Amino acid sequence: MVRGGALALAVSSPLWGPVPLRLFDFFAVRRVELTGVRFLAPEVVTGALGLRREASVWDRLGPLADRVGGIAGIAQVEVSRRLPGTLRVAVREVEPVALAVGDERMIPVGMDGRPLPYDPARVAVDAPVIERPETALVAALAAVRVADLTFFAEIAAARRERGGSVELDLEGRGRIRLGMPVDPAVVRAVAAVERDLSARSQPWRELDGRFAGWVVVRRPSRVEVSS
Repeated sequence: MVRGGALALAVSSPLWGPVPLRLFDFFAVRRVELTGVRFLAPEVVTGALGLRREASVWDRLGPLADRVGGIAGIAQVEVSRRLPGTLRVAVREVEPVALAVGDERMIPVGMDGRPLPYDPARVAVDAPVIERPETALVAALAAVRVADLTFFAEIAAARRERGGSVELDLEGRGRIRLGMPVDPAVVRAVAAVERDLSARSQPWRELDGRFAGWVVVRRPSRVEVSS
């Protein structure tokens, strides 16, 4: 251990660098602060750091960031230090765009169609349910998410139809049909019609956005066209 005066000299002197400072127990890592972790278990992130018992906050941060960045589901990571003994790890996780039906449990899927190591039994994953992670279907859901996040959050399930279109179920209220590849402008138009109908308490069973410049509203007993 070092005394206050010697420590102040060590930190302020230009002759001292990170390597000598690692020798002081005062700078031993005693705490790891995580931010941005929602879907992954915190111990998965802290374990990936691979901290040694004698780890110091003055150890190189790059290798630590590389280890955490190697975890499936991590899109971005930044590691910083807060003296005297805390490491801060800020991550951005890959957002799931679908939940595929697996043999034993639901499997979260990212925008690229790859499975994500999130456990829906441990943490809620709010994403549309699909039978299998088809590339085109996942890409369609990703396009909807980018176009209108609020509208995307209302989708309960999705499936690919014959003829190159996608069908979306909106929480039991009705279904949406979109052409593929999904046009963001069409998504916004369909979302606007859906919100207008909901605001006016108008029933509908299907909104069809597969026709250029039009959103077809199919009601239980008649068909209405909205431009």
